Amino acid sequence: MKPKRRAFLAILIVFLAFLLSGCWDRVEIEDRGYILALGVDKYDPSDLNKYETREYIDLDRKTQKFSPEQQKPDIKTDQKGIDPQTKRKVKPPLPSSKNEYKFAVTVLFPNLRTIGKDSKPDEQMRFLFVRPTNNVIGIRNYLEREINKRLYYGYLKVVVLGRDLVEEPGYVREVLDALNRESDIPQNTFLLVSETTARDILNTMPLVQPVTGIHLFEISKNASIYGRIIDTPLSQVVNSFINSNCAVISRVEPGVETLKVAGAAVFKNFRFVGWLDEKQLQIYKLLMGKAKHTFIDDLKYKSTHVPFITTEIQTKKKIKSEKGRLKIVYNLRIEGEVIEFVFKSGYKVLDDPMRKYIQSELNKIIKKRADDLIYLLKYRYNADVLGIGDFISKHRPKDWEKLKKNWDDEFKKIDIEVVTDVRLRRSGTIY
Repeated sequence: MKPKRRAFLAILIVFLAFLLSGCWDRVEIEDRGYILALGVDKYDPSDLNKYETREYIDLDRKTQKFSPEQQKPDIKTDQKGIDPQTKRKVKPPLPSSKNEYKFAVTVLFPNLRTIGKDSKPDEQMRFLFVRPTNNVIGIRNYLEREINKRLYYGYLKVVVLGRDLVEEPGYVREVLDALNRESDIPQNTFLLVSETTARDILNTMPLVQPVTGIHLFEISKNASIYGRIIDTPLSQVVNSFINSNCAVISRVEPGVETLKVAGAAVFKNFRFVGWLDEKQLQIYKLLMGKAKHTFIDDLKYKSTHVPFITTEIQTKKKIKSEKGRLKIVYNLRIEGEVIEFVFKSGYKVLDDPMRKYIQSELNKIIKKRADDLIYLLKYRYNADVLGIGDFISKHRPKDWEKLKKNWDDEFKKIDIEVVTDVRLRRSGTIY
């Protein structure tokens, strides 16, 4: 029995050793740099020189809240980025004929010390780094040679693409491929397109939420509530390019102490082709069935603007043939309420003919805006972001086989009709 008992104890000890062992690759929280936002711009040869100027150092100091006593070292380097005194490579090499960069990547992560007990009032809340590189995700490996943090993409909230970058379809492909392949990056990371540069967006410190990545993420989360914002997570954008070779990505506009997320950028073949303004985006979300609540303020009764808020939206799409041609019909049933009118005796918003007038005018407004949007997408942008081709391929596969070879031209020939049915249900607490 003793040999068996010893063997059993030996096996038990070995088994418990696996259960009680620590995490060999564990990294302490304070040793990590949790990247919340990435900005990707097309590299400009003047960018790196800008980083070396006093103008940029002052901007950097203002953004990151350096105290006046702190001085940024003014290190002069040669063309290869080597300090002639120490003979050490301290900066990225300047561009030359043998060294051409593609991207200028901005990395933003919070300073965890500011949320601890030992935080100082004048301590900066975030860290912002901008570096030239030939690949996006690899910027982490480069920065880890400069800072004492293990950078981590697992909490990445937003990726901002610069205006110049989205003009280059090859660069857009590379960025999306890198983001999609990196296992640490969440698939629900929101993508946005800047009207200027991604660096300008991340360099802005909003008053309400100074950490820009969190600020943009929280606004994008409200997309289902507000009709003028659309949420465009990484997985959705990638799938849209796979299915229709087109995509819509939310737009962000920089300000002095604020950022505005409204409208969207339209892409075809990975190239930026144009913008959708806020009202056009409202209609786009209605047609795509992504709008839960939206605010329409185009209705006017005499001298009063009558705001209308939707409370329930149903979007149905069908396909039929007319005179040998395919026709797509959108049926929109919209219910909502009037939240403001004129305080005057005798005005009964929910009584006819006032109710009929409001419903009729809203039907005309939505119908007109939908027709204008469809014309814009078909003839100016020639971008099937509505997914018409994908819809035909699923419901009329035989017809799709004939159309897909020359879909850019066939898309313009497809008849698209929008039928609206607006119903006024409430008018606040006053009838």
